[in-house]
Amino acid sequence: MKTYDSIIQGFYAPLRGYLGREVVPSNEEAPRPELPFCSYNVINPRLVQHGPMSGHVETVVDGETVTERKETDVEVVFSFNFFGQTDLEAMSLASKAEEYLDFVGEYELNSRGLTVVDITNVQDRTLYLGDAYEHRVGFDVRFRVKETKERVVIHTIDDAEIEQI
Repeated sequence: MKTYDSIIQGFYAPLRGYLGREVVPSNEEAPRPELPFCSYNVINPRLVQHGPMSGHVETVVDGETVTERKETDVEVVFSFNFFGQTDLEAMSLASKAEEYLDFVGEYELNSRGLTVVDITNVQDRTLYLGDAYEHRVGFDVRFRVKETKERVVIHTIDDAEIEQI
């Protein structure tokens, strides 16, 4: 099964390298990176897709061992936020990230087992904090991954005797 850590590792290093800025988890207590930076959060953890080959069970016989393998297309939605000193700085970083996730990084992400299915439009997510603004914009990305489950079939019938009545 594909884990969330492996999905995050799939986009983290390439996106951070392309942006040249920090990419951090949203809901963790940690020191805040220097502006501008990007944060991410899982907002929809598991959307099972029911395409023609999704969920198909394949049986593999290797000598005495029988293994059943089920491969399913699963989608996960991440929300990305981009913080900056100004709205323009945040929008510029978001635009660069969208460029990477939508087109520039397609082959790199595919080689890491990720397919970008959809990217929402960039939205203003600025917060007013009483005496100042936290300038941020963001968008959501739907990634598709292959989830593989295996089980060894223990009880098999080797021979059967059938009596005629």
